[in-house]
Amino acid sequence: MKHPMKTYLKQPLLLLCALLLSACIAGPTANTLYTLQPAKQDRLGQEFSDFREMIIIMPVRLAPQLQGRGLVSQRSATESKASLNHLWAGPLDQQIAETVASDLKNFLGTDNVAVFPGPRFSATRYQVEIEINEFSGFEQSFTTRAVCTLSDTATKTMLYRKSFQQTLNIDKPDYSGYVEKASQAIGDLSKEVAMALLTAHQSQSIPRSHEK
Repeated sequence: MKHPMKTYLKQPLLLLCALLLSACIAGPTANTLYTLQPAKQDRLGQEFSDFREMIIIMPVRLAPQLQGRGLVSQRSATESKASLNHLWAGPLDQQIAETVASDLKNFLGTDNVAVFPGPRFSATRYQVEIEINEFSGFEQSFTTRAVCTLSDTATKTMLYRKSFQQTLNIDKPDYSGYVEKASQAIGDLSKEVAMALLTAHQSQSIPRSHEK
C-alpha cells in the first residue's frame, strides 16, 4: 500500500517540474539585431572617375570592450557595459569595414573599393586602416574615437594618419537612435577618409600640360 504522504509530495514536485520545463521552452528574452547604414551623401570629386586600381579597407581593429556583439553603453568615464539583448547583426569590425567601403564608393564615385583581401588578382593602390577606440552611447549622446591611416602601396608610403573624435546627440529614446548616430559617425569618418584620398590622388596625378 502506497503511503498517502508520498502522493501529496509528488504533486507540488510535478508542478514545479512543469513550470521549469515551460520556462525552458519559452527561452530567454528575444534578441534585437542592428546593422550600420551607409551614408547617403553626394559625390565629393571626379579624381577617381577613371581609377582602375583598388582601394582596400584593411581589417578594422577594435578596442577590447567593443569586440563583443552587444551594443556598448558607457556607465561612467571608466566603466562600460554591453547589452545582452541588443546586438549587432554581425561582428562590429566587419560591419564598420563594409560600411566604410560602401561610403567611399559613394563619395569617390568608383566601385573600386573593397574590404580586405579584395578581388582576386586586383592591383591595390591605397590601403585604409582604422582603429576604433570608442564607439558607444552615454545617456543621450554617442561618442566615436578612432585613428585612420591611409597608405600608398605603389610608393610604400603613409600618406595620412589622423585621429577622429566626435560626439553626437541621440534624439530617439530607444536603441534605433543609438544605431542611427553610430551610422552617422561612420559616415562622417568615411567622409574624412574620402577627402584624404582625393587630396592624395590629386597631388600624385601629373597634369597633362606638364607631361613630356
